[in-house]
Amino acid sequence: MNPSLSNTQLVSLLEVTADDLGPAGDALPFGTAVGRIGLAVVYLLLHLLWVAALALLLSVSTDAPLGAVGGAVLVSILSQILDSITALGGLREYLPTHYVYAWADLLGPDVDWGDIARGVLSALIYAAIFAALTIRRFNRKDITS
Repeated sequence: MNPSLSNTQLVSLLEVTADDLGPAGDALPFGTAVGRIGLAVVYLLLHLLWVAALALLLSVSTDAPLGAVGGAVLVSILSQILDSITALGGLREYLPTHYVYAWADLLGPDVDWGDIARGVLSALIYAAIFAALTIRRFNRKDITS
């Protein structure tokens, strides 16, 4: 089976109407839906900056590249697990993955910009902290040996 789009699939994709777009039966105009999907992609790119910064910090701190990648994935998964524990209450809001699904609000007719803004701010703060620690660690590391 060919993984590329056939002509029929491409025509079907281009013929999508506004009635076909939107989650849970809520229809969005085609232009609005495309714009919102673009914003969701930008949100996810910004939200994943903290993972990239953490992986960079771990790669500067260790000689094993797989350890850096594994550590970043482990911290991300651990944060998601901790975020699902409701007994943590308000502490969950300070976890880096708490607002990971805020992009889903962009696909509905009413957008909660508060969660999106908090998610971007949280991700940027974590990314800045990890980047600052990376620079500090790299400046103190003996790279001549």
